[in-house]
Amino acid sequence: MNSEDRALKNILQGQPVTKKVMVGYEGKKQESGDQKSRLTDIMAGVRMPWFCPKCDKIMKKNLDNKMWRLYQHCFDCQIEEEHELRSKGLFKQWEDRKILINKRSIIEGQIKEIEEFINMGDTEVVEPVNIDTGYVHVEKYELDEKIKKEAEEALVSLDAALTNVNKTIKKLDAELEEN
Repeated sequence: MNSEDRALKNILQGQPVTKKVMVGYEGKKQESGDQKSRLTDIMAGVRMPWFCPKCDKIMKKNLDNKMWRLYQHCFDCQIEEEHELRSKGLFKQWEDRKILINKRSIIEGQIKEIEEFINMGDTEVVEPVNIDTGYVHVEKYELDEKIKKEAEEALVSLDAALTNVNKTIKKLDAELEEN
């Protein structure tokens, strides 16, 4: 029973109400002036700014949106960056590195999918056939040893491909850092 209920009970019974007073408590003080929301910093990383941080031009084109998400600057700055790479003869290595990074992410995704498939094992899928009668159709899927073996072989080959791609990326990174 909380203090309000006790006070109400005492009033109804005609008994004296005990009063408690808190002394010296000022509560939480709010800062005066402009308030900064807790989401401001989070959204700042997601939101595209109005001006490019490199060249201070207005970013209003659709291509600026794409380049901001990929490289954190405007389309014009990306054109300049690629031009510099071409003039130094490094564009091919940069392009190959981007392609290999995409390949690496695809291989990593395939490895995760195969591992989930192997760990899933035997499953049952319950599908309602008639809602009124409550009749359901149950399908059982069993993981054959042959399929499991093929999946494990695929994992081995994907791991080999992943290590090969990672070595190539490191090699390209070293070439780009040299120049």
